[in-house]
Amino acid sequence: MSQTVTPGTVDMKRSSGTTIDIQDLSIEYQTGSKTIRALEPISMQIKAGEFVSVVGPSGCGKSTLLKAVAGLIRPSSGSVQVGGSTVTKPHSDLGIVFQNPLLMDWRTIISNVLLQAEMRDIPKEEAVAKAKALLAQVGLGGFENHRPHELSGGMQQRVGICRALLHEPPLIIMDEPFGALDALTREQMCYDLQSLWIERRPTVLFITHSIAEATLLSDRVIVLSGRPGRILAEFQLNRERPRRFDDEDDPEVDRVSREIRRLLAVKNSA
Repeated sequence: MSQTVTPGTVDMKRSSGTTIDIQDLSIEYQTGSKTIRALEPISMQIKAGEFVSVVGPSGCGKSTLLKAVAGLIRPSSGSVQVGGSTVTKPHSDLGIVFQNPLLMDWRTIISNVLLQAEMRDIPKEEAVAKAKALLAQVGLGGFENHRPHELSGGMQQRVGICRALLHEPPLIIMDEPFGALDALTREQMCYDLQSLWIERRPTVLFITHSIAEATLLSDRVIVLSGRPGRILAEFQLNRERPRRFDDEDDPEVDRVSREIRRLLAVKNSA
């Protein structure tokens, strides 16, 4: 288990983040003779360097939204712009973290992180220095030459996050990255991610089922309805950072958490 890291432990250039502008986005899937509407027309704007979480019931279109921002699926209508450019195909100026870290078991930990450098022709000496610094920051210093199967699930997910950050992307998209972890490991992973974000300030679009994770990490939480997903509410969280889970008695956190639960309970019982 890594220790919580304070900001400023690694001397790396900060990412300035990028903007996301989603206008009247709707997405439909065709399955046989059926048309499934995953997302109703939704619009949202995310500022450069903002950490935004999206919560909602299973099947509400959270992952579909993320894929549209990454350019992995095309809108049925509406548009997605990242950094002022319309997304029409998969784009590479971002980092992606999934629930499964998707590590290559035949590669060492550091070579898994360095996969980004190989794909992007980053000079090896520079990439190795960044990879070692990132691994140290999440408590994996000394594990560089281990194989993925020698690490716990939480440690493997830290490797996946380091890989996503290696090229210092202005945008990180994360699809329930801690969903498969036990409660204590999830808590530590949230602290690790918070420290990394404070250090670099990329824009983060974070998909989660956990209200506690969303209120800890986010500048803003967006709540989606059941399928077809539509925006039910947005909540701004103005607390100072770093934050801790034992701040849950904070009036702002309590109010937002209660309101999100109320919205989702009403919609799920309908």
